[in-house]
Amino acid sequence: MSRFFFGMLTGAAILYVGMHFHFVRGDGGVFLVPKTESTLSDVYVDIRDFRLDHWKAHKPLAQAIMASNQKHLAQETPPLAFRDTVEDVVSGLLSR
Repeated sequence: MSRFFFGMLTGAAILYVGMHFHFVRGDGGVFLVPKTESTLSDVYVDIRDFRLDHWKAHKPLAQAIMASNQKHLAQETPPLAFRDTVEDVVSGLLSR
């Protein structure tokens, strides 16, 4: 019976953490970001290769990062999106 209660408490703790925090993998490691809404979406997100379209698909994550003063996480990836955009424009011009 004690195993059952231990399992229930462990599950409840995991559910609580999953509903209230994002685990964000960035270049500097794994960061814990408080969620702005209690949902089970985006519990773990690897943002190392995020592009602008990824951020658009994960708007609650971007909002939580900005609200938690961990803006350095979001600033790691926009240069990649900018570089990709420039490469697309240049390759489009050169292919003509």
